[in-house]
Amino acid sequence: MEHWHMAARISKDGLWRITYGELTGLTREELIERQPMKFEKFLPGHEPPEAGAWKLESISPYKVHQRLAEKMAVGRICLVADAAHLCNPFGGMGLTGGIVDAGNLADCLIGIYEGKADNSILEKYSDVRRQKYNDIINPVSSSNIRRLFAQDPETALAQDPFLQLLQQSSNDVSFAKKLQLEVKSIMHDFTQYYNSS
Repeated sequence: MEHWHMAARISKDGLWRITYGELTGLTREELIERQPMKFEKFLPGHEPPEAGAWKLESISPYKVHQRLAEKMAVGRICLVADAAHLCNPFGGMGLTGGIVDAGNLADCLIGIYEGKADNSILEKYSDVRRQKYNDIINPVSSSNIRRLFAQDPETALAQDPFLQLLQQSSNDVSFAKKLQLEVKSIMHDFTQYYNSS
């Protein structure tokens, strides 16, 4: 899909963030020059904003990729979220995983501070969070990006089991709640490693 994009309004005064695919190897100037054309492609059948009708606040080219640090804790240095692992922006797995990382690390640090755990809990944090990334976050995130590019949009719903699950959840409230609870699979209770005394 050549003109994929995500657009989100991020302020009440009209500021939007638009993430979209672009050709590789373009200079910053070439990227900016192509923006009006990209808006036209994003908004078929609508009047795209004219080049002078919008103001570019910032631009930050990003290469879509997946990556995980070898360790998320070494001594007193700990990594969470994008510092520890990167995901493509489709599906929110990087954001969700990062939030869970922060909560899990907080539990580890609280345990150390309160004397309920020693520094070895940070090694457990690293091992568990890396396992969650490798077993859940990365596979789901990678399948999201493949889903975007490897399917015909006209037949995707009929052929993609994940999209069928989402369709089912839109008509079945109890199934939707069950599906929403699946996010808990990336969580982990680090308080179980606190000292029992």
